[in-house]
Amino acid sequence: MVLIQFSKSFLNFSSVGVIGLLVVTAPLLLMSMSTNSAYLGATNNAYAQQSQTEQPSYFITIIPGSDIDSPSHYSPENVAIPTGTTVVWVNQDQGQRHTVTSGMPGNNTGLFDSGPMTFGDQFQLSFYTENNLVGEFPYYDTVNPEITGKISSNNMVVPGQSFEFRSGTGPTLDLAKNNATLLSFTPIGMSVDQDDIMYYNFSITRDSNNETLFENQFEVEDNKFEVELIQTDNVIAGGGATTTTGNNTAIWFGPDVDVDYTGAYHAAGDFFSEPGNYTLGVEMTRIGSNPPPQPMRDDFSMSVVSGATTATNATNAAMTGAGNATTAGNATTAGNATILPTTG
Repeated sequence: MVLIQFSKSFLNFSSVGVIGLLVVTAPLLLMSMSTNSAYLGATNNAYAQQSQTEQPSYFITIIPGSDIDSPSHYSPENVAIPTGTTVVWVNQDQGQRHTVTSGMPGNNTGLFDSGPMTFGDQFQLSFYTENNLVGEFPYYDTVNPEITGKISSNNMVVPGQSFEFRSGTGPTLDLAKNNATLLSFTPIGMSVDQDDIMYYNFSITRDSNNETLFENQFEVEDNKFEVELIQTDNVIAGGGATTTTGNNTAIWFGPDVDVDYTGAYHAAGDFFSEPGNYTLGVEMTRIGSNPPPQPMRDDFSMSVVSGATTATNATNAAMTGAGNATTAGNATTAGNATILPTTG
């Protein structure tokens, strides 16, 4: 059993050793997204060849203390995203340089490389078929080669009547490989002004007994709704928002970005304790104060294998981002996630 607990705090960047628990701070969200100039000066790699104006929606942090012996460095360490997602790594390890380099120590694959990132630096990367960033990509820190991570992208697209559905793990979530997957729902044939907030209802239902395990409304400011589902068997409320559906209590938090546009939300709970098929329901209920121009609802199917969360995967749960974290002056309000391994 793994216990995931949330708390609110102001981000500070002192490098503090943590014994017995892992504190994963939320990403630093800046008003204007900067990139690593050292990397931009590099030659033919995927990131240098793509536009620098992509809006990021998913954040991975290099946490304080990553240069010392720590159970986690990149947070989250194991990520599954749909193609078309733009990811930002943020170095929150004060006084330490780090990199995000494709491959493994001794085997740099050359697909992407942030170059040295000092404290506060950000490295932005979009995953597209055109830049060959579809599949599974291990990466590491050339300054501290023992620091490794993995990011996977999947180009599956399922068209519905109202939305296109994408999942970071494709049609099947294998909990032995990933305890989380980022889902993306894009309205079909409808252009929406970013000034208008769109309201989405999202639900997860187990097909075997028609039990709805999660249902919640989310506010979205751009033309795409993204939510990461995180499987864990025990969540204690703190900094996130609690929602109870039937007998199942879950936490949701985010979005990762709340400056002019919206990034990914995250929902953590015991959604997939049993293997089998699940129905993901998505409905746009209104745009601003008005209903959408036509009914907007779809149900999509997702298969889950392996049944229950393993301790290894759950310890790496994607607890980044927190409720509406924004930068105001020099103070950034964000949420923390404390992950405590337990027995049972």
